[in-house]
Amino acid sequence: MAFLSEHFAAHPTRKRHLWLVSLAYPMFPLAGTGLAWFTGHGAWVWLTVVVAYLILPILDVLAGDDTTDLLGQMDAEAAMSPFYKYMVHGLLPVIYLTWILGAAYVATQNPSLLTLIGVGIGHGLGLGFAINSGHEVGHKTDRVSKWMSLLMLAPSLYGHFRIEHNVGHHSDVATPRDSATSYFGESFWHFIGREVPGAWKRAWRIESKRAARKGYSRFSLRNEVVAATLLGLAAWGVMLSIFGFVILPYLLFAWIFSVHSLSLQNYVAHYGLLRDQRPDGKYLPAQPEHSWNCNKLMTNLITYNLARHSDHHANPSRHYQKLRNFPDVPELPMGYGAMFLMAYFPPLFRRVMDPLVLANVDGDMTRVLTKEKMLAG
Repeated sequence: MAFLSEHFAAHPTRKRHLWLVSLAYPMFPLAGTGLAWFTGHGAWVWLTVVVAYLILPILDVLAGDDTTDLLGQMDAEAAMSPFYKYMVHGLLPVIYLTWILGAAYVATQNPSLLTLIGVGIGHGLGLGFAINSGHEVGHKTDRVSKWMSLLMLAPSLYGHFRIEHNVGHHSDVATPRDSATSYFGESFWHFIGREVPGAWKRAWRIESKRAARKGYSRFSLRNEVVAATLLGLAAWGVMLSIFGFVILPYLLFAWIFSVHSLSLQNYVAHYGLLRDQRPDGKYLPAQPEHSWNCNKLMTNLITYNLARHSDHHANPSRHYQKLRNFPDVPELPMGYGAMFLMAYFPPLFRRVMDPLVLANVDGDMTRVLTKEKMLAG
């Protein structure tokens, strides 16, 4: 499959259609649950798990790296075409259709516990993709994009992510202040336990300061955390009123695994990296070398180029189709599917990643984000 890069490099006007893969991937929870319903075989609900943790890593190996930077070609066309905008906005109905179908399946088909867990995990991975889409839209400054982002984040009850990520994470990344940066030696299981509450607290702190500065109550609907939380609770309330409390376990499973998907990405994308400090103690601005990059073609196609994380953090407002690869930045050894799977097993993850962290700083531990630096703040 490495021929894909060469083919689209030779025919750059066709490369935009590769982004249809981004819309195809979140269809898997919809397809899996639909097949389970149609065939009566509950095992189909595990389709998304198989795709995410088995098929995607294989496709990453077969397709290889995007060696021609084909997704960054044709800047003028990429900037002007509304196709790229609608590629993300078009996911909104898919998100809600999938979420509703999962609830309808659980409410009417009386699934076994194993099938119920499979539906929850599969649809949670789908909502994790919705968080990624909300992330892409949420970086835009117009009002439509803001509310599009909050609607995408509502099923995951993670609407506070938009303000926390844009104002908090992008400011603090690769420093001890950032709850979304994992330190050297930290397991994923420890990281998620501090990252999730840390994100909410940072979002509340940001919006509370803004309320004080502009002279309104921190509990006002003008507080984006308040508005986003109420929007998410309203969405859950509508679902429960339609299908009954029998779907509550499904909603909870999907919520947990959507948030866990975001934490996996943050965990592998910033592990152990630390920005340099100026003489006055302030940190230098984030540069491409302060994120772990991944240039696997398939991973980037299904994540709106999120895995080109180095360029994203160096240029947060840059649209996904224009994100570039950098040759001299920390590079993940595998695509996201394989890295996420590895993160579940801390000894394995550290065996692979710790030497890469040390090689990145020539063995100088003063340039690594450690637990001690994190605790010192």
